[in-house]
Amino acid sequence: MKKVYFMFVILLSLSGIHSAMAKPWQEIKESKELRVGVPGDYAPLAFHNKQNKLIGFDIDMAYSLGKALHLNILFVPGSWPTLSTDLAADKFDIAMGGITETPGRRKQFALSAPVLKNGKIALTQCNRINDFKSLEDIDRKGVRIVVNPGGTNLDYVDKHIRYADVIREKDNDATLQRIRERSADVMFTDLLEGTYYQNKEPGVFCVSTRSILPDTAGNKVYMMAKDNQYLLDAVNSWLSDENRIILARKWQINPE
Repeated sequence: MKKVYFMFVILLSLSGIHSAMAKPWQEIKESKELRVGVPGDYAPLAFHNKQNKLIGFDIDMAYSLGKALHLNILFVPGSWPTLSTDLAADKFDIAMGGITETPGRRKQFALSAPVLKNGKIALTQCNRINDFKSLEDIDRKGVRIVVNPGGTNLDYVDKHIRYADVIREKDNDATLQRIRERSADVMFTDLLEGTYYQNKEPGVFCVSTRSILPDTAGNKVYMMAKDNQYLLDAVNSWLSDENRIILARKWQINPE
């Protein structure tokens, strides 16, 4: 049996496939703990309040999941650039807190059923919303776009921006601060986050695009290792509960 397993590992390595190997469900159950990886900089899904407490829709959802599975929740700090490699290295069992479904993630990991619908928008200062109503308005010389590393915001900028100046910041919080202090003009983010900051800081942040940007409609999901089928099935079963809708409304999110 050991020889067979050893050969499997060698073949997997030679094939160039890098699939995530999860902690077995039985081991998770015996530990009485579900490890949840969260970048923690994506409001209103998972972010730190002024007291540095981790809060948000996905944080409440994680506790709800733990209750359904009879497991305690351990939040593991993560970052967008390392989220996939950390999950593949078994640093946590499930990633939450703003995960967008992408073909690459679906190929490498097990993704849950859709949690929330979403898409990309442009966020700017409120006195400049008429300047940036479309991608064509934004991608011009002299326009300063700020973006954080990793994740789909950077993917969008790398794919679509050719003429505007791109400022690369260390994390999502720093990109928002650039808009506040007017040292950048625009950031691309998800409709969920843009709407949250528009409501939270009126007169400071405004969504400038009339609707989500073309070809960016998608879903927020939860991400697990491919070989953890039991956890995936349990998550999908739990997602059908009405608690998701209740928590979405608590955070002023459209649950549909």
